[in-house]
Amino acid sequence: MVTSSIIKTTQSLCPECKKVIDAQIVEENGKVMMYKKCEEHGNFSDILSINPAHFRWSQQFMINGQKPDNPCTSTKKGCPYDCGACEKHKSSPAIAIVDVTYRCNLKCPICFANAEARGLNYEPSFEELVRIFKHFRNITPQPPVCAMYAGGEPTMRNDLPELLAECIDMGYMQLQVATNGIRLTNIDYFQELIDAGMPKKKNSITRTVVYLQFDGIERETYLKTRGVDILDKKLKVVENARELNFPNIILTPTIAKGVNDHEVTNILQFAIDNIDVVNTIMYQPMAMCGRFEKEKLHEMRITSSHLAKQILDYTGGKYGMVYPLPTISEFAKIIAWMSNEEPVEFTCSADCGFANFLFVDPNTKKLKGLEDLINSKKFLDVCHKWYERVEREKKWEREGKSGSVLDQIRKQITKFRIFGEIGQYIRPPKLDAEDISHWGHIVRNFWDVLVNTSWDSSANWLIGGNVLLVGLMHFQDLYNFDINRVNRCLVHYGYIDPATNQVRQIPFCAMNAVHRERIEDELEQADKMVQYIPEVKSN
Repeated sequence: MVTSSIIKTTQSLCPECKKVIDAQIVEENGKVMMYKKCEEHGNFSDILSINPAHFRWSQQFMINGQKPDNPCTSTKKGCPYDCGACEKHKSSPAIAIVDVTYRCNLKCPICFANAEARGLNYEPSFEELVRIFKHFRNITPQPPVCAMYAGGEPTMRNDLPELLAECIDMGYMQLQVATNGIRLTNIDYFQELIDAGMPKKKNSITRTVVYLQFDGIERETYLKTRGVDILDKKLKVVENARELNFPNIILTPTIAKGVNDHEVTNILQFAIDNIDVVNTIMYQPMAMCGRFEKEKLHEMRITSSHLAKQILDYTGGKYGMVYPLPTISEFAKIIAWMSNEEPVEFTCSADCGFANFLFVDPNTKKLKGLEDLINSKKFLDVCHKWYERVEREKKWEREGKSGSVLDQIRKQITKFRIFGEIGQYIRPPKLDAEDISHWGHIVRNFWDVLVNTSWDSSANWLIGGNVLLVGLMHFQDLYNFDINRVNRCLVHYGYIDPATNQVRQIPFCAMNAVHRERIEDELEQADKMVQYIPEVKSN
């Protein structure tokens, strides 16, 4: 017997004609489903989650973001066709992502950015890339703090280190190089990228992050996902990171059902075993690009909830409840306010991404979960209380109603009150005698985040601190497309529109599902026109 109940309604796209259509998100027989109907092309359905209780619970964490003061386009056709970003977008981007080249040294069967495979070879100039990244930093009042270099394969550009250094000067706090890692097997080049991300101020850590494509630990996996066995090259990148004392690798597996979903826990164990250089895994269930037979879509679909179950079972429950990304938003903005640093925006849809921390003893590989160290419910409750206070303080500051010595004293008093109240929900873990040095170190590092409230102290807690962030980020396709997710997107793709010569920013899922092929063709055609303009000869 089919039992169903509507969780919420939204708008989606027809996978055939891309027309905006109504959609219902429904709990049905132990799953969360999306149902929608196009008058011309019929009914469509897709699986969003196999954990309805978690899906419903996560909805409470929807939080409004900081809208930009300067949208790029006006609203004419409606989301997702006015990108971007238009005045209807509900948050500022946290990450500025740019395809710095279409060239690539692989031809991956599962890549959504396969412009070179379609015969395109466009590459922006260095000056154009600088202009795009500056555009993002000029967003007010809250610009993105992370610059991401994508493609194609970004390391195909010999001037990538110079571009990273430019972005450091612009004020980006993190530089993510999304790479297959092949060129990073050259340890000297790897060192160049590290050095390029080093701020000029003393005692800072490199801002360079290697966002390493990593689909598993079996050779057969890479033959299926990348078309060639490059496992040895992945392992060499990790070896080089260790030799360079570089603890800032994010493993980025694309997980395809029936291809490498059996590798989910292999990848997790690999990160645990290499915790000295790996600090994050960002699992990405494969987006269904292209057209599929309706009957086969459900068989092929794998979601974040599938992966969360595997990880939870493998860790004996230590992975715990996977939290939607907006969960951390209020704490992040409190910390930023207390340190007078730019906040990181986490106000995406609660359906976009999920994460939790695992704490790893590097000697025994024992794990502790977040709940071993923090009473998370109380922690989030008190963060919400102080977030509202901090937002009032920020409003006064913007209106010029604070700034005196007394105001600064009040801010320090508020800071210590926040520190004391939030800090009481950090639990000293139950320690064995031989474990006390390691677990005590992790707790001390977290206290340092509260006390010093700087970007470096926060980064040091994760980077090289034997803390593993395990995230799940499922990018959308035409089958599971939710417009209410897109208009909260925090990852914006930047390019220069050849028709207007203006920098545009496209929410990432809208880019991949709706705009990518058109934009790539427009850029390629404009580039060819420039190349073929005949040289004017003087008499």
